[in-house]
Amino acid sequence: MARANLAAAQQASPFDEAAVKDAMAAVRTATTNLQATMQDYLLTALKNVKAKPAAGS
Repeated sequence: MARANLAAAQQASPFDEAAVKDAMAAVRTATTNLQATMQDYLLTALKNVKAKPAAGS
């Protein structure tokens, strides 16, 4: 959604610099939030793998 809003802001006529800047900030926020979520999933997966004994042990 954030990227779609940015694309729309970039295409708008007349050009609204403030709207584009706001949309860019929203994309950065969404990207950071997604990255944090993915890292949380990765951490959970790593903990699960480390908690299980290796096969053949």
